[in-house]
Amino acid sequence: MRGSSRHRQQAYALVAVMWMVSALMVLVSALVYQARTEIRVVSAGRDALSAATRGDAAIQLALAAIVGEPRAFTYQRALDVTFEGQGIRVLVTPLNGLISLNGAPAPLLEAMFVRAAGLDPALAGALAERIVDWRDSDLAPLPRGAEAPDYLAAGSPYRPRNGPFEAPEDLLQVLGVDLETYDKIKNLITVDGGSALTNPLAAPQEVLLVLAQGNAAVADRIATARDAGQVQVDTTSLMQEFTDQSSSSRFRLQAFVPTGDGRAIVRTQVVDASPVSSPRLPWRVMRVERPYGAGDISGAPR
Repeated sequence: MRGSSRHRQQAYALVAVMWMVSALMVLVSALVYQARTEIRVVSAGRDALSAATRGDAAIQLALAAIVGEPRAFTYQRALDVTFEGQGIRVLVTPLNGLISLNGAPAPLLEAMFVRAAGLDPALAGALAERIVDWRDSDLAPLPRGAEAPDYLAAGSPYRPRNGPFEAPEDLLQVLGVDLETYDKIKNLITVDGGSALTNPLAAPQEVLLVLAQGNAAVADRIATARDAGQVQVDTTSLMQEFTDQSSSSRFRLQAFVPTGDGRAIVRTQVVDASPVSSPRLPWRVMRVERPYGAGDISGAPR
């Protein structure tokens, strides 16, 4: 009996040890996994910081070209610059090629929500008028718009500023604009260009598609002719009431920095390159955006 009892005790002890070893192995595996994850996060952060720095340098090189020959940048252009032996593409977009949250009329904003965000025309029209109500100084809402009482009734924590948008992200405070909608149109808008109209020759492809009322063939034809350097580009197929041929000294510069794995990180700055914009430099940086991944580098604009 004593031998059998001692044997059982030894077996229980062995099982307990095995459980402890298994638990320790699970704990060690979890700690190793956590360490590897932290290393990857730190490495990714380091790579993003390095890419952002290189993007900033590429943008400075592009700005030197803009200041040296401003008339060459009336239209949207892509520049290839080299920094420390690495080729970086910089897309230069005059701000009058974007849709101004502070100047665009409601019908143009409605067209943007329909064509770029895929919204129903009724909702698109309501959001467009709410943008106008946000920026105008009066307290009377447009027929489909919204002023402070409407925000209060909807339970929104925000109220119309009754003044200009100060950052593109302010659009998320407008009643009914969600993050999904904002993500679809953020590349089309600006708060730093005050024109009510848009120059199609300075516009990115997404804006051209809005002005072409969704006709991709028309947008592609205009973009191709412009990018090929044609002197006369036929834009009569676009919505003429929303276009002009003005120029701008303010630019959005997007540097597409290759990361070595076939992908790119995009660094964006908004810059005023007018001669009197800064007392010390020939340009003034108005806005610097957080870098983001752009996927396949082959998708960078040409």
